[in-house]
Amino acid sequence: MARRAVVRIDISFFEYSYDTPYRAPAVRRASGTGFIIAGKRILTNAHVVSQSNTIRLHRPDQRQDYPAHIVFIAHDCDLALLEADDDAFYKDTQPLEIGVSPELNSPVVVVGFPIGGDRVSITRGVVSRKDMDTYAHSTVDSHATIQVDAAINPGNSGGPALQNDKVIGVAFQSLTRGENLGYLIPPEVIRKFLTDVSDGRYDGYIDFGTMDMTTKNPILRSALGLDADSVDTGVLVYDVLQGSSADGFIERGDVLLQVNGKKLSFEGEVDWNGGLHPYIEMLDNLASGTIIEVELLRKGKKVTVKFPARKSKVVDALRINYDTAPPYWIEAGHVFQPLDANLMQQNSRNWAREGRADLTYYYNNFLSAGIYRSVDGFVMLTQRLADPSNIYNDRFVSQVVESVNGEKVKSFTHFSSLMAAAHKEPKITIRFRDSAVPLVLETASLSQTNERIRKAYGLTSLNFVPGEKK
Repeated sequence: MARRAVVRIDISFFEYSYDTPYRAPAVRRASGTGFIIAGKRILTNAHVVSQSNTIRLHRPDQRQDYPAHIVFIAHDCDLALLEADDDAFYKDTQPLEIGVSPELNSPVVVVGFPIGGDRVSITRGVVSRKDMDTYAHSTVDSHATIQVDAAINPGNSGGPALQNDKVIGVAFQSLTRGENLGYLIPPEVIRKFLTDVSDGRYDGYIDFGTMDMTTKNPILRSALGLDADSVDTGVLVYDVLQGSSADGFIERGDVLLQVNGKKLSFEGEVDWNGGLHPYIEMLDNLASGTIIEVELLRKGKKVTVKFPARKSKVVDALRINYDTAPPYWIEAGHVFQPLDANLMQQNSRNWAREGRADLTYYYNNFLSAGIYRSVDGFVMLTQRLADPSNIYNDRFVSQVVESVNGEKVKSFTHFSSLMAAAHKEPKITIRFRDSAVPLVLETASLSQTNERIRKAYGLTSLNFVPGEKK
């Protein structure tokens, strides 16, 4: 039955370079795996079909492939739903059912098309660990995972892991440091995704929003007025993310004692779902609007607060962008880009070798240092397209923008609007963080300079701002 439901997915996709965001993307080809579920839908990984230009499906028992399209894609949990464009694709298929989370040391079968093979491959192993870990696709979102010792190779992604012909996970990443160790997206994450999209849209995961530390130190427990001999003393909140579920209800300095009736250990673990788990894992799959009840210790007194689960936009700046082309703004040959996850991924090693600790600090401490409270993101001047008008301006390259004509820049979109408005002024003065020397551009000659640079470098556009078509 499983073989008739497992599908090879072949795609062509756009590959953008953040070193040259103004260039057209290269078109690449790749393949992965998916499987048919109820409702004539194909479940796979988001990373299998991200930035796809064409998608074609091929079942092992069919002589031809069929075009398909994305119905829903969720980059935060690396899942996507596809539909075939032709109902003939579904002939003689039996959808796979989603099962329950497997037990440790139980057998598992992983089905897919690894290393681009044309025929289905089956590997066997056992469930070796159940944990919560970061999903590599977005680089920032953490959800439940299942570790197995069955080999998961490129091409296996999106394929089902089976027990008793039911899906107990979706293959999605491997451990490069471990031999034959792979990871599955578990049933609870799959069900959360399918339930979320049942109303015709994907809302995503809620953000509880507390940043906390352990109360394992008995001296700290005594200082907070907690029982120094107890292990159920909760965690100390040192910050709350703006716009998150906890914002306005939980405060810095609060100690979280219970969440939804579950006591927190001094390491933040709760007895839930048959074992000890981080309390955040217990909350991870809550639907937006679900009421969360927290018992906490505030200034020596126990307090109970209730609030609805909701999503925050704060973390969006740290996620890899797969939905648009690279944003950029070119002015007199100076290329400005957002200092986002994509730019960091491509340049972080070079910046580390160059000793640019400031750039990694702005990004890596965006949340923990509360930088997000004053800006939504950073903009930097990444390169200079050589032209007589900017020949002495290399000193500004790799600097982070502070302001445009005296107004502090809060995001790349804000920067773009400031630059557009500044063209009406005699001069554009761009100041940079930790630098006393501004970049000053005369607007009277900008149109001529920009056009000369556009032609010299064969550029179709001098800027791309998210929300606009490129």
